[in-house]
Amino acid sequence: MIRRWLSVLFCLSGVCSVSAQEAPAAPIAEHDAIPAHNAIALEAPAPLPPATEADERAAAFLRAVCADDADAALAFFLPRDAFALIKGVTNPDRFFDRLVRMFRADVHALHLAHPELSQARYLRVELSPRRGWVLPRQEANRLPYWSVRHSRLVYAVDGEERSFELRTLITWDDRWYLTHLGEFH
Repeated sequence: MIRRWLSVLFCLSGVCSVSAQEAPAAPIAEHDAIPAHNAIALEAPAPLPPATEADERAAAFLRAVCADDADAALAFFLPRDAFALIKGVTNPDRFFDRLVRMFRADVHALHLAHPELSQARYLRVELSPRRGWVLPRQEANRLPYWSVRHSRLVYAVDGEERSFELRTLITWDDRWYLTHLGEFH
């Protein structure tokens, strides 16, 4: 059982193989700021934040995609400190850096695929019904959170509603953050 656990790492959106040398992360220190909505001691899922919570950051994200500015788009991405606390592996920075590289490439690809975004007006984020409360030890995490897959960012161009996918949103405290814009490989 332990050997199997050491040979498999559950990633944010699938199963990834890692070497058997990968070990669990160090315990969370008392001084680490864990929001109540992500506390390991929760006996039931935290309240699901409304999609409107993300409106300001999602609108800024849309402007960043329009400008092909991945640095500005990162304001909607899960912060590094939160990621490091959530992930239950020894080197969460390595995984975070990989996700950020993929995210940057996805922002650029989205910019190229949607030239109409230069006239886009942000409308809303629509959370998908494909959601779940992720418990500790699922997806190689040590803290719980809400995860929603295949949500949509809805915008208007010349009065016509359009949208694109936000592959994975998760919660840190009572806020929504992107962890995957495109498919995770």
